[in-house]
Amino acid sequence: MKNNDWKKFFALFCLISLSLVMIQCAWLPLPPAEKDLPLPQNVREELRIRIPIGSPTIYINGEETTLTFPPAYINEKGGAMIPLRFISEVIIAEVDWLPETKEIKIERNEKEILMQVNRPYATVNGMIVELSHPVEIREERSFVSLRFIAQQFDFLTDWIPESKTIELIKPY
Repeated sequence: MKNNDWKKFFALFCLISLSLVMIQCAWLPLPPAEKDLPLPQNVREELRIRIPIGSPTIYINGEETTLTFPPAYINEKGGAMIPLRFISEVIIAEVDWLPETKEIKIERNEKEILMQVNRPYATVNGMIVELSHPVEIREERSFVSLRFIAQQFDFLTDWIPESKTIELIKPY
């Protein structure tokens, strides 16, 4: 065979092989629609946190947890305040104390928040954001505005006046 004949033979061989593969694939069953697939057990559709004001009992996705301290209170200006360490652990955010600037740093995904006790603003990814309720210290814990945390981490909030309960909802 001449060099040119080998090229034609190889091209024909590749074309036939590709055609056979395509024919075989056409007979394979299609995977089920995405909505028909069950969610793995470790994947949540949403995160729900129910926080009764002044009570040490909270509910995370319906599961009751009792803390050694009340996790939320209403401050003098009417803002709901929550312990930073507690809410950070629930929403899986990192919290660090920066002693040189006396700032609290919160990091989750691509967001970095810097706050100081009694400072009326925070910095969010370098941008200044006014706080309606600055960080407060109570019982040696840093408390942050529940509304601010909810807004920054895309939680929906609901107030249940009958039970004085705040509900945070994070759809996934």
